[in-house]
Amino acid sequence: MRYLATIIICLSLFLLPLQLIKKLPQKEQESTPEVAIACEPIMIRVEGLAEPLPIEEYIKGVVQAEMPSTFNLEALKAQAVAARTFALKTTNFGATSIKPTTSHQAFISESERIPPANIAQAVTETASQILTYNDELITAMFFSTSNGKTESAEGYSGNKIPYLVTTDSIGDITSPKFSQTKTFTLKEWNDAFGFNWTADHFNKLSLKPNESQRIQEVSTVKHEWTGREIRDILGLPSTDFNIDASNPNLITVSTKGYGHGVGMSQYGANAMAQEGRKAEDILKHYYPKTEIKNFQSIQSTCLKP
Repeated sequence: MRYLATIIICLSLFLLPLQLIKKLPQKEQESTPEVAIACEPIMIRVEGLAEPLPIEEYIKGVVQAEMPSTFNLEALKAQAVAARTFALKTTNFGATSIKPTTSHQAFISESERIPPANIAQAVTETASQILTYNDELITAMFFSTSNGKTESAEGYSGNKIPYLVTTDSIGDITSPKFSQTKTFTLKEWNDAFGFNWTADHFNKLSLKPNESQRIQEVSTVKHEWTGREIRDILGLPSTDFNIDASNPNLITVSTKGYGHGVGMSQYGANAMAQEGRKAEDILKHYYPKTEIKNFQSIQSTCLKP
């Protein structure tokens, strides 16, 4: 019995330290911290230029090309944000090039311009700001002058876009491009369309407007066109047009507005700014349901905080 008790005491002395070790707090496994990735400066490659430009320098050239420098500072700031958004979406944050024409957006190179102080100020005060919808860059379309209303994306292309809808733009009436007329001789008219119009064609001519009062459909005997097609055929400044053929030898086309009409009206933006509205107000009016953010917050190559 004394021998058995000795064995039990020895085992207890051996196992006790193991139990104590188990109860000691275990050191937590160290996690490897994430390494912050700095955003690379975005450079914009403009077709026709040998070297890419920093995004903000490029925007100065766009604002000066797209909007008169005599416009109100808040309108220039709204233009800078829209142009920056358009450029980053079109180039996928600088991955592809952009055209320096209105097929993308107009641009004046650094060698051809000296940016007025207010344009440089507009770009500096909005640096990095872009427009988003659901945390993605929007298609920030803009144009010169509306007919009193902007065109919706659906009316323009048939595609619904929540932030490109018809909205009032009554200040455009102050634009020198608000209303224009263009005349055609019968021969010029026939040459433009590629067939000879008769009195019956003019008598049965029908123009169908849409919600923004731009012409959606045009039809006559055995012929149909969209308003955009007629604009291209006749070289009109907008799709809000009326055709007067009361004198068949001299057809007069009157138009309202200048440009496609989708997104922000530049003259409308300036009218709002002259009334005391800020750039943010202007952008929210022409691009409803959007948010203004810094592009770094949605750029995929930047580590989110």
